Amino acid sequence: MPARPLHRQKLMGREIVITEQMDMHLLWIKSQMFLKPIPRFLLRREFWEKRLVCNASCSCVSKSARPSRHELRACAFGFLLSYAALIAYESDYHIARELNLLPEQVSWENWKILVQQLLSEADIYNNVNKRFWYGELRLGRINMIYRLTGASLFRGYETQYGHYSDLLSENFGWLLTVFAYVAVVLSAMQVGLSTDQLEEDSRFHAASYVFTVFSILGPVVTLLALALLLGALVIYNWIATINYHHVRLRRMSLVHVDPKGNTNSV
Repeated sequence: MPARPLHRQKLMGREIVITEQMDMHLLWIKSQMFLKPIPRFLLRREFWEKRLVCNASCSCVSKSARPSRHELRACAFGFLLSYAALIAYESDYHIARELNLLPEQVSWENWKILVQQLLSEADIYNNVNKRFWYGELRLGRINMIYRLTGASLFRGYETQYGHYSDLLSENFGWLLTVFAYVAVVLSAMQVGLSTDQLEEDSRFHAASYVFTVFSILGPVVTLLALALLLGALVIYNWIATINYHHVRLRRMSLVHVDPKGNTNSV
């Protein structure tokens, strides 16, 4: 399904967030839609001819070249095609200009001509990167897929939390509802035990016993699990920070990192 036009995004209450990461283009979460602006060079014929068009003598014909010009062209073509869906009306064009998604020299008339050229391409979907076969993708689901497949267990595809408190409040707020429900059930059981119908009922007594034990141990086990998860996240982020620090210093040629992880100043 193509991306919804920009005016529709506004109608849905989504905030357009600018990103320079191509892999974040057309991802959305909550009320935010991430869009990468169109670079000026991508609208120049010279750039396409010199950088994205292959010929028989092109070195990228070799399978060893990654990514090839053909692959880059498929990404660039798909990227522009996504904007053909985002800027479908003149109102979308004005929104794009306000958000600096389009270079200032591109007029509405020029944009319509460009879209006509894009849509006149024969066999469009075989000429674009498969990512652009789809429109908007939900970042939360992509993060879940990354975690389930083991690609990135803790971080996911792209972290969506700036603080640990945000992570806990969004993913474990339902625990408050569970605890409130348990409290209501325990109160109801106390009332039930005081009635003549249930006072002598052995099955109700057994159920009350099991639920009481569960209500005592459940919160303790849950809190321990949350503490372990939070601790694992802290350790993971700490290790990632140390690794990035080493990589950055290595690039700056300030230290030498031996295989054991020890650092020595140059």
